[in-house]
Amino acid sequence: MRWLPLLLLLSACRAQELPPDYAFLRRGSVAELRQVALAGEGYARMLAGWRLVEREEVPLAERAEYAWRYALFLEGARAFGPGWEAQAAWRVAAPLLEAARDPRAFSAWERLLPEEEAVAALLRLGAGERLWESLFRGRAYEALLQVLPPGVRPELRAQALFRLGRYREALPHYQAWAEADPRGFLGLGYALWRLGRREEALAAFARYPHPEARYAQGRVLEELGRVEEALAFYRGSTPEGLWRATALLERLGRGGEALPLYLELARTPSPYADDAALRALVLAEALGDAEAREAARVEALLEAGEEDFARGEARYLLWQRLEAWPHLVPLFYRLGLYREGIRAAWPTTLAYPRAYRAWVEAYALKEGLDPNLLFALLHVESRFDPHAVSPTGALGLAQFLRGTWADVARMLGEAPADPLDPESAIRYAARYLRWLLERCEALGLGGVEQLACAITAYNGGIGYTARGLAREGSFFAFFRFQERDEPREYLGKVLSAYAAYRAIP
Repeated sequence: MRWLPLLLLLSACRAQELPPDYAFLRRGSVAELRQVALAGEGYARMLAGWRLVEREEVPLAERAEYAWRYALFLEGARAFGPGWEAQAAWRVAAPLLEAARDPRAFSAWERLLPEEEAVAALLRLGAGERLWESLFRGRAYEALLQVLPPGVRPELRAQALFRLGRYREALPHYQAWAEADPRGFLGLGYALWRLGRREEALAAFARYPHPEARYAQGRVLEELGRVEEALAFYRGSTPEGLWRATALLERLGRGGEALPLYLELARTPSPYADDAALRALVLAEALGDAEAREAARVEALLEAGEEDFARGEARYLLWQRLEAWPHLVPLFYRLGLYREGIRAAWPTTLAYPRAYRAWVEAYALKEGLDPNLLFALLHVESRFDPHAVSPTGALGLAQFLRGTWADVARMLGEAPADPLDPESAIRYAARYLRWLLERCEALGLGGVEQLACAITAYNGGIGYTARGLAREGSFFAFFRFQERDEPREYLGKVLSAYAAYRAIP
């Protein structure tokens, strides 16, 4: 026991030891700080460099490098607290970099706009497009107007004048911008609106076919008291436009018209989504609209981040009221429950969703495929269930066996991705189907026969299909007399789904 006090003392000493970099920081000699700044790790390396910035015995270029590095760190960390302000660090770094003739000085000063010192520095260091863009982004509009040559970059001059409140001066420059780019009409419309010239503003907005312009038209029409026209424009505009439309409709006592707009808005990635989901639920309750109330409950759960609750709610609703499937199936698709939604909607047109649409269309285009064919293939393979596993071990949306998956990875020149990842499955399916079409073409087939050959090979394998073709002499003879039933039935299913997808808008 007499050793216990000594052991406790040794443990306490060790607990007070610092990692070497931080021990050097604490002592703070120039040599030790430089060692950490040049070869240290982590925050200690950053801090050591920052402490050397004011040490004039350190070469200027080296101090400028340390200041740049530390300012970038603070900018990226975005921390709160005294001493962690990135702007203060840039105020130190910028003049050092300029004094060291470091080309990064322009970028450092740019971060300090629209401060007068930063504007003066940029005017010293830059010229042309880079200078104009920087002054505009940095809100140094007066300086921009002084250096921008007449007739050059009218969009910058117009927007600078607008933001300075000089709307009348901005008009000819917006008009010059609009001659080259329709976006200029949007700014022209806003400038005219600010000047009280509403009818001219409406005419300008009408020449820019974009949701933002429709929203602006709605605002002007609402201001003029032309409410029905405003509603028509809001409906096809931005989330903010939908939000204004719902308020107008409710105030007019037309909650039934507002409700579907709230549900549409709840599905947008906008700040209004959660409010719209809640308002839809409240409004549906008030209106006694059972179907809308059910949809609103699911949307409200989704907006709250409770996806499992939302899926459970949708399943419960379908279990309780199977006859309500036409309005419940879109909810299932919204929740990613494609297999269950297809089962409930079968065999109607609702049973053919365009799941994962962006990926399917992008990878089909890349491989020169009809997206409808890829939709049909995935529909038959897994009903768009990314977690599907067959009794034979086929995995994912596209139901690849691991050996075939590895083959496609080699075609793509990469390590095998995760077959349960939806995007990877779609990408691999598109590449494999293109490869099968090329192999079938090499076998002397074209048109419908080539397509049927590739689909059959996707299920039965290209070796099986090629041997059958060689044995029977033609595809249709092989199709009739092949020894397996599954590839024949599979071809019929895919072609049927393909026809459905081509027929359904």
